Amino acid sequence: MDRDAALADFDRARSEWEEAFARVPDAALGFLKPGDDYALGGLAVHVNAVLAGYLTLLHAIVAADFQDLTPSPPADAEAVALAVRRGLSPAERGPALAEMRRLHVEFRDTLAALRETDWTRVCQVVYGAGQDPLATKPEDVLGWVRDHYREHVPHSAELVDEWRRAKAGG
Repeated sequence: MDRDAALADFDRARSEWEEAFARVPDAALGFLKPGDDYALGGLAVHVNAVLAGYLTLLHAIVAADFQDLTPSPPADAEAVALAVRRGLSPAERGPALAEMRRLHVEFRDTLAALRETDWTRVCQVVYGAGQDPLATKPEDVLGWVRDHYREHVPHSAELVDEWRRAKAGG
């Protein structure tokens, strides 16, 4: 897929996620299905953390001029994990969505600013200690985040259904 089409699809994926999240009732934002890692409202926190993490990766790839890279793990991983399990209050929904939009625009603008030849340029990235490098292109990173948005569209709907069943006592 060429960059313009990929960026347009990325925007559609964000809209799909935002529309799905808008269907989550405020009362369900703190719902955590037994055995799950994501409260319903925590999905927004998680999406933002993924956006921020991959945005940091894109900046690092560009700063390294696509040379081999071992990014640092996020410093706030533990706090994010707790917030993901806690979910959001209704008052936190708006700021979380505003942050998602801000991160999305920065992510998109970072990709749009790349030279056309860098869109498919490979950087060898070591994602974890002891792992082999993974050939990573900006188009790959965009695809991962786009697919991540879409992964949580049905996930949020399933959790809303679970919340409704739990609320009904069954």
